[in-house]
Amino acid sequence: MLRLVIIFLLTFVTLDAKENQSALGYLNDIRQDAGLIQFKPNKQLGRAAKSHANYLIRHQKNGHFEQKGKGGYTGRVPTDRVLRAGYASKIVMENLSINAKTSHKSIDTLFAAIYHRFVFLNFDKDEIGIGSAFAKKKRRVASSFVYNIGSTAMAKLCKTPYNIQSGVYYMQNICKNSSNAVPKYLYEQKQEAIRRKNSNLVLYPYPNAKNIPPVFYTEHPHPLPGSKVSGYPVSVQFNPAFYKKVKLKKFRLFDAEGKELKEKKILTHSNDKNHRFTKLQFALMPLKRLEYSMTYRVEFEAVADGKRVKKYWSFTTKKPKGTLYKITKKRTTIKVEKGEKIVLYFEPKSKEDVLGRISSTGKLATSYLDQNTLLVTVPNRRSSKGYTLKTGGREVILK
Repeated sequence: MLRLVIIFLLTFVTLDAKENQSALGYLNDIRQDAGLIQFKPNKQLGRAAKSHANYLIRHQKNGHFEQKGKGGYTGRVPTDRVLRAGYASKIVMENLSINAKTSHKSIDTLFAAIYHRFVFLNFDKDEIGIGSAFAKKKRRVASSFVYNIGSTAMAKLCKTPYNIQSGVYYMQNICKNSSNAVPKYLYEQKQEAIRRKNSNLVLYPYPNAKNIPPVFYTEHPHPLPGSKVSGYPVSVQFNPAFYKKVKLKKFRLFDAEGKELKEKKILTHSNDKNHRFTKLQFALMPLKRLEYSMTYRVEFEAVADGKRVKKYWSFTTKKPKGTLYKITKKRTTIKVEKGEKIVLYFEPKSKEDVLGRISSTGKLATSYLDQNTLLVTVPNRRSSKGYTLKTGGREVILK
C-alpha cells in the first residue's frame, strides 16, 4: 500500500514538473521572439507560486491575496510568500489566472490582458517560479496558474552584507533580512545590466506573429471600464536602459483590406486611469473584437529622446480548427454532415455581449473556444430532424 502511495505521489510531482517546464518553455519562446532574454527557473519562487496556486483551489478564490488563519496560508501578498519560501529579495512580481485548461492557455489569457502582459514582458527581471493546481472535482475554480517573477542580481545583492559608509545612499526594506541595506548605486547598476540584455524596443504581438487571439475580455483592474469584450491589444514598450523620454505621434491598426480600425483607445501613462502604465509604455486597444484568421498591419511613430522612431509590422490572428461560421442574424441555418466539427462565432452586438446560457436539441457536443465562440460536434448518428442551438437571443439551425 505504501509503495502505491509513493508511486501516486511521484506521478503527480512529475506531471506538475512537466506542466511547469512546458509553461516556462512557452513563455520563454514568446519573450525571445519579442526581443527579451529568457527567464531562468527559480525553486524558491516556484514554491511560493505552487503554494498560492493550491490556496486558490482550496478556497475557491481568485487574486493575489491570502487570508491569515485559512488552511494553506503562506503569506498575505506575493512578497510575503516568496520570502517564506526562502527567496532573498522582496522585489518580485506575480501573474496568475484561473480556469485555464493548460498553462499555455493561461499564458495566452494573460498576454491578452495588457497590464498582465507587461509583467511577462518586463525588462528588469530574469527568473521565474511557476506553480499550478487543479480541482479534483467540478468546481467554480477548476484550475490555477501562478507565476512569480524576480531578479537573480537583486537576490544576490540581498545575500551580501554591506557596511554602512558615509555619503552612500542605501535602500532599505527590499531584502528578506530587513537589516540588510543595499547601496543604491549597486542596485541601479544591476538593474541596468539586466535591462541592457534586452532589445531597446518591444512590440507585441511581435512582427509576423501567428495564431494571435482576436479578443480581450477582462482583467483586474480593467483598462477599459464597462467593457466585457474588445479586441486584442497591440503594445509598444521602450527599454528604460536606452530611452528616457518618448512622445507618441501615431498609433494605427489596419485590417487585411487596408481599412483602419477607427474604434480604438490609445492607452498611455497620461490617460491610464489605473496608473499602471509607465511613460515608456503604449497600447492600442481595439474597442471591437478582431476577426479570426486575418493579418493586421500596425503603424507606430514616436519621438524618443529627440529622435523619430517609426515601426511598421503585421501579425495574424488564429484560425479555429473546424469550419467557421460567423453568426450575426437572429436565425441562421447551416447544412452539416454527421460527425462534422463546426465553429460558431457569435459576433458581439455590443461591448457587453458575451455568451450566456446555451440550449440545444439532440446530443450536440458543445464547448467554448472563448466567450463568443463555440465548437460544435455533430453526432455520428445525426437526427433526421436536425438540431437547434439557442443562445443570447440568436438561433442556429443545423440541417
